[in-house]
Amino acid sequence: MLTIVIDTNILIDAWQDDFSYARRIIDEVVAGNVRAVASHKIWQEYQLIFDKLINNSRHYEMAQKFFYAVEEVQPKTRVRVVKYDQQDNKFFDAAIAGKAKYIISNDCHLWEIGEYQGIQVLKAEDFWAEYKSIDDKSGQEEWKKWMGNIIGKGN
Repeated sequence: MLTIVIDTNILIDAWQDDFSYARRIIDEVVAGNVRAVASHKIWQEYQLIFDKLINNSRHYEMAQKFFYAVEEVQPKTRVRVVKYDQQDNKFFDAAIAGKAKYIISNDCHLWEIGEYQGIQVLKAEDFWAEYKSIDDKSGQEEWKKWMGNIIGKGN
């Protein structure tokens, strides 16, 4: 199963826009189609955002389902790959510990790394395109689902 680390800014985007790529990724994690991992430091950041931003029952329920689906990992090493925001190294630590292939983020400090030890840093939309291309080379199923949602016949 594909394993990812999700930056907190992706969660914020998912809660603000039900049709965003961030939300699609969160939905895939909740559905069990993608494995998400987080370290204790990332969990603390998730909780901080949760406490500040979740103010309605629908978002609360979505957040709870996401938190339940995320697997906590214990990093055994600390890397120093992010130069300008040292706190962001926690995402690489978690990715290494959880054997994640991707870090999904909207943070330019992470993007400038690009790839480290086989771990790619991608924006939500770039990850989504790559993720969908794994199962659906033609894009037909995604297109049908997207159109179904627009005309009210989606899942």
